[in-house]
Amino acid sequence: MNWKTCVAMLAAAGCVMLSQPASATLVSVTSCTQACTITDTPPNPVVPNPNDGLTLWNERQNVTLSEALAVDRVFDPSASFVSGSDGDFMLAAGTVVSSHYVQFDPEGGAFRINATITADSQIFAFITEDQKLFDSDAVLGLPGLDYNDFFMRGLEVSDNTDFNGASVDIFWNAANPGDWARLITAHSPTAASVPAPAALPLLAAGLAAMGLTARARARRGRAQAGV
Repeated sequence: MNWKTCVAMLAAAGCVMLSQPASATLVSVTSCTQACTITDTPPNPVVPNPNDGLTLWNERQNVTLSEALAVDRVFDPSASFVSGSDGDFMLAAGTVVSSHYVQFDPEGGAFRINATITADSQIFAFITEDQKLFDSDAVLGLPGLDYNDFFMRGLEVSDNTDFNGASVDIFWNAANPGDWARLITAHSPTAASVPAPAALPLLAAGLAAMGLTARARARRGRAQAGV
């Protein structure tokens, strides 16, 4: 096998490593009583009254909080990184979180939905109140996505969320304009923002070494030919 063939094979391997898609951190949504979808192409802008059931998408993943994050519902008020009470909780600065957006607007005549949402890591919290959603858009929302600014964006007190490890059961009612919430989970082992594979530096070194070897051979060939 000549050096050109080796370089081509190594380059192809590098392209494969770079282009491998990362897994989504929202694993599934099951036991739905209406249409339920996890999407990679969220609506832009987010609009009131989409009338399409339950739609979820991943937002920023594995973010280290630079300051405390205000949330409304938590899996465990006694957790070491949780402070506050009675719907005014804070996740401590330095906590690594992943964010997911949950949109519900009834389709047809049904105003209630039951569903189980499962992620790939512990579910920490929900942000459900309008102002906290607005305040967290810039920190946890997808860049370039217009989350819009409309009244009654969050959940109501009667919309229940039951935490169960990496899953949460929701029992929500919605009418006009719909319901939105931000689901906060722990560090995601399969987040989309994975670093470059560790093998890439070795690949680059191999390509560089082969290039140097090829140039040295070319120089020797020219010298022997008297060029």
